[in-house]
Amino acid sequence: MRTFEILLLTIATLFPFFLTTAVFRKHKLAITSIIILVLLYNLFFEGFRWQLIPGLIIILLSIIFYYKEIKFLKGSWMSYTLKLMSLSILLVIAWGLPIIFPVFELPTPTGDYKIGSRYVKVTTDRPEIITQNTKDVREFMVKIWYPADIKKEKKESYLDKGNRLGFASKYKLPKFTLDHLDYIHTNTYMEPDLANGKFPVLIFSHGLHSEAYGYYSLMEEIVSHGFVVININHTYESSGSLFPDGDIKYYNSEFDRKTNGSKMAEMAWNSLENYNKATTDLKKLKAVEDLIKNYVAADITRRWSADISTLIDKLDIWNKNSFFTNHLDMDKIGVFGHSQGGSAVGQAVLDDKRIDAGINLDGAQWGNMIDKSFSKPFLLISSEWPESHMDINKFSYRNLSSSTFQKHVVKNSGHSNFMDIPLMINFSYVNEAGEINPLVAYKETTNMIINFFNKNLNDN
Repeated sequence: MRTFEILLLTIATLFPFFLTTAVFRKHKLAITSIIILVLLYNLFFEGFRWQLIPGLIIILLSIIFYYKEIKFLKGSWMSYTLKLMSLSILLVIAWGLPIIFPVFELPTPTGDYKIGSRYVKVTTDRPEIITQNTKDVREFMVKIWYPADIKKEKKESYLDKGNRLGFASKYKLPKFTLDHLDYIHTNTYMEPDLANGKFPVLIFSHGLHSEAYGYYSLMEEIVSHGFVVININHTYESSGSLFPDGDIKYYNSEFDRKTNGSKMAEMAWNSLENYNKATTDLKKLKAVEDLIKNYVAADITRRWSADISTLIDKLDIWNKNSFFTNHLDMDKIGVFGHSQGGSAVGQAVLDDKRIDAGINLDGAQWGNMIDKSFSKPFLLISSEWPESHMDINKFSYRNLSSSTFQKHVVKNSGHSNFMDIPLMINFSYVNEAGEINPLVAYKETTNMIINFFNKNLNDN
């Protein structure tokens, strides 16, 4: 929490217990003035946010009791107990909300480059199978993070409207829930020129039904070390995607219900049951083989892999006639992705010969990888899953050579430790993070990503 938020909540905690003491009665004007000054500073300098409302209610009621000289914690035993319990509950809420939804600080990038970003719409000639209109073609947004030449550009806000409202829609929260993110200071500037030089291109694919651009902690650090990162927002399968005309396309729950119904649930259940009963790796392979190839996630993997290849098709055009002109090193293309996006980049490495190397961040590899192989460098970075977790990657990557395929586990991490969620929601029961400090997890992950792509793209 920020300094004056802590001061406000400390006042809210202590004020009710001291408002009728002799010292407080004697210095009403001075004490009230101090409280008002703290409130004004928070409002005009730190910035007010809705999470502080319960604390402000306590302060407001305390001031009213203060001037009316009402003895709030006096009365019968029953009255005293009820008042104290009510105050305690309100204080738990008052402290809990700003702690769980903090105004957090992003890691400071350590590379030599400043970071810029632009948003670009990509239109394909492929039909859009997710919508009901048969005339729709596949369109998606990308956020391009790049080494920048900063002049007078301003830094961007944390997450665009599509990501914010998509998050709120996902959890059925009011639209204002993430307004406090306006107070997050990013390290990314809005639409500056590119820095001098040619840069390797990395394409990033996000997790299913997640905030596509909610990976600042990784992106800013990677880009600062001299990479262009093109962050795909897979339309209708992220939480929300903002298009240039202002339209926001949210996660398509109806398509999800249609494609991920009882048949898929039964397939997953049977595979898990047989997997847990299996006593050898061969029996475990037989338990999961059909699931890996035919589960709904395999269709998503192929669809997102096609988005990645379509984007690579566009790079030659962009490198000849756009703000990118002559800044993209088309001989150095890598891909990386998180969760479902990790599966998509594995498929893309398999399918697209233009990709030189790839990284899967904690994704289960669905699709036909289980029957195929490639000789390109590939890295699987995983969170620390319990032993009971069904490890399909053991079988999906069975044909990859140990000379090019590497695995690494980030100890004490959880599935969300590869995105910004542990910073956004400081509550492990909800955010699916591990016990590791989020900043430590980001540092370990970005170091591996940068070193891997430097070695396999830049020959460093």
